Amino acid sequence: MNCKKYIIRNGRKIPIYKCLIADGYAEQGLTYCLIIRKQPGGKFTFAFILVDRLCLGVKNAFANCNFTWDQIEDLIAKIFSQYEPEDVSPTYFHNLVYGAIDYAGELGLKPHKDFGLAEYVLDADLIDDGIDEIEMGMDGKPFFISGPYDNVSKILNTLNRTVGEDNYTFITRPDDLHDEDF
Repeated sequence: MNCKKYIIRNGRKIPIYKCLIADGYAEQGLTYCLIIRKQPGGKFTFAFILVDRLCLGVKNAFANCNFTWDQIEDLIAKIFSQYEPEDVSPTYFHNLVYGAIDYAGELGLKPHKDFGLAEYVLDADLIDDGIDEIEMGMDGKPFFISGPYDNVSKILNTLNRTVGEDNYTFITRPDDLHDEDF
């Protein structure tokens, strides 16, 4: 069975082994998140999610399975090369991810397309009331920081439509903006 099928069929059924979030996540708008589940037989399934609490929700995601622990350690070293990974509870992990998704959804923005598979490694039943305690946006409004793969004009048009031009902040590279986009 290929990994995609395995994750869809079993991703939520296998036990959670670790939930890691980059340290300093409370102060960061973008947060590296990694959930690891232990498969029968000792290999691991994981989902990496780049959470954007400021605006976009899930900015990037990927999932895979059948990794050895050595491969997982290499993955952790690569993902968290600039931050220390911090163990958090599965409940907090899910509150953070789904809280960001809910916030972005209120702004008219959908998770990254690859979240569709990564979501099978998550379990929305682990969300609790703590989801409401995680601050989204900045200073009470969306704060969009464009990246190299963002469709800036589409995102800004969505924000203009859902919250209004003066009700969000954004930072983008000058070459991402074109007068004809608006």
